[in-house]
Amino acid sequence: MTNQTTLGHSFKAMKTLNFYFDFLSPFSYFAWLRLQSQSELSIHYKPVALGPLLNHWSIKGPGEVQPKREFLLKQCLRYAAKNKIDFTTPKTHPFNSLYALRLALKSTAGDLQPEVIKTLWLAGWKTRIDMGEPEELKRALSEAGLPAEELFEKSFSKEARAELKANIQEAISFGVFGVPSMVIENELFWGNDAVEDMLNFMNGTDPLDRVKLQNLLDSTPRAAAQSL
Repeated sequence: MTNQTTLGHSFKAMKTLNFYFDFLSPFSYFAWLRLQSQSELSIHYKPVALGPLLNHWSIKGPGEVQPKREFLLKQCLRYAAKNKIDFTTPKTHPFNSLYALRLALKSTAGDLQPEVIKTLWLAGWKTRIDMGEPEELKRALSEAGLPAEELFEKSFSKEARAELKANIQEAISFGVFGVPSMVIENELFWGNDAVEDMLNFMNGTDPLDRVKLQNLLDSTPRAAAQSL
């Protein structure tokens, strides 16, 4: 039998987390920052295109609702200020995030995936490059000492296209309807403010009353849609 105690410390198996994100989302950036300090997690980075997720569930994007767009930017600035995060926006927003997403895939970046993701996040949401412009992405990767040309070549491969599509379908299969989303042990958490709930779930301290949840779901009918 394997001894799981070493020098007085009990062994804990590392938890596996699927992290679904799009570089379009500042809240994905905030969640990514928060997750970097969680050494007990094995994070599987899953770039996804937000558009197909929203389309699948017939949801409008935040940028399509003007008051919501402005409110969310205020929320981002408040969050960044409270948490002392150096925060800005990319030069244009929304932008075509497909170039960045394909660069961040495992099939493209391999073992460099965490470093590529870090470089792209900071380039867009800290130093304000145009994340939809391939040349600016290449420059950011090169300045970080990463093989930009090789990464770009791989990002247009059949494997990259297939992986991005598979990530989106996998996310939908877990019920992911927005980003950032985190799935651990088949439990879905959405939003950067759900990281604490996810950690509580992981550590066995989730306060959710699941019996009450199920009773409410079973006993509360959905209201019929009403036209104004």
